[in-house]
Amino acid sequence: MQHYQKTFLSICMAACFVFLFHPEIGHARGKGMLKIVTNPGDAKIFINGQRKGNSPEKAGQTFAVKLPEGEYTVEAVKESDGAYEKYGIKKDVFVAEDTMQTINLELKNRISETFRKKLLAKYPDGIPEPEMVTIPGGTFKMGCVSGKECEDDEKPVHTVTLSGFEMAKTELTFEQWDACVVFGGCDHYPDDRGWGRGNRPVINVSWDDAQDYIKWLNKETGKNYRLPTEAEWEYAARAGSTTQYSWGNEIGHNRANCDGCGSQWDDKQTAPVASFAPNDFGLYDMHGNVWEWVQDWYEKHYYNKSPKTNPQGPSSSGRYRVSRGGDWGSYARILRSANRYGSSPGYRLDDFGFRLLRTP
Repeated sequence: MQHYQKTFLSICMAACFVFLFHPEIGHARGKGMLKIVTNPGDAKIFINGQRKGNSPEKAGQTFAVKLPEGEYTVEAVKESDGAYEKYGIKKDVFVAEDTMQTINLELKNRISETFRKKLLAKYPDGIPEPEMVTIPGGTFKMGCVSGKECEDDEKPVHTVTLSGFEMAKTELTFEQWDACVVFGGCDHYPDDRGWGRGNRPVINVSWDDAQDYIKWLNKETGKNYRLPTEAEWEYAARAGSTTQYSWGNEIGHNRANCDGCGSQWDDKQTAPVASFAPNDFGLYDMHGNVWEWVQDWYEKHYYNKSPKTNPQGPSSSGRYRVSRGGDWGSYARILRSANRYGSSPGYRLDDFGFRLLRTP
């Protein structure tokens, strides 16, 4: 009997030692609980670079892990086969022994590695520059020349003389913008609303974002790209016409993308660039699809004092920058060559993009 008692006591002592001191059994001495919430859910969780699992599919629910006391870098990635994936990171997360804490990671867009590799392979020799059209210098009547559906800020009609320039054949595309992100020139990852990227016009970019793109493009190419002035834009849009649109005074059918233009994209979404016939200068989508930022500050009565030669817009800054051309959701009258619109330069909207101009 005594022998069995000694044996039982030895087993108990060994079990207690394991329970108390083995790091994976019983109370995890020196560890704390870290709960991680990701938005959206179902993201891969990495702690100090090591995969730990996935967050719950439903956003707001927690992924819990026990960690030894110390500092950690927590990352979450929701991968995608498309251009962007969702990513979040939180550095210097201190986990103390016998504590529990929750951290929230709001995942934001970044270029996916799959897309990065595809774009780098497509352009091994450099960045994709826009295809340009030579616009000869000349003199034209600016403003509501047609006399139809005129707005006050389109008056008075005045004569403007411009030097020649080059204008991008199309609005800047998502592929061109995404290249700026891949090559490190742009930090903004614009959402395409699920309409597609590639050769669709980039949207959700502000006037300020356009300046970032231009600064990068000029640095990389050594060329002189910029936004057109308001006068240059209207001259290019008219392409010698004096009517409401470059093709006449009626919107017609399937000539542009707007609310009532008769296209398959009307009042729904953007169309791929160059989906319609170009104007007489060879420029596409000067009417509709997306509003195009131009360089000028907006001033309602600027035409009363505008210089006759190469006007640059108001000399003093204001609240709004000019945009031209109307968009996929605009009524036809908004697409008129003369129509002007002012918007905050920081706005990022799903109907705003831009087109580049280049000078020697």
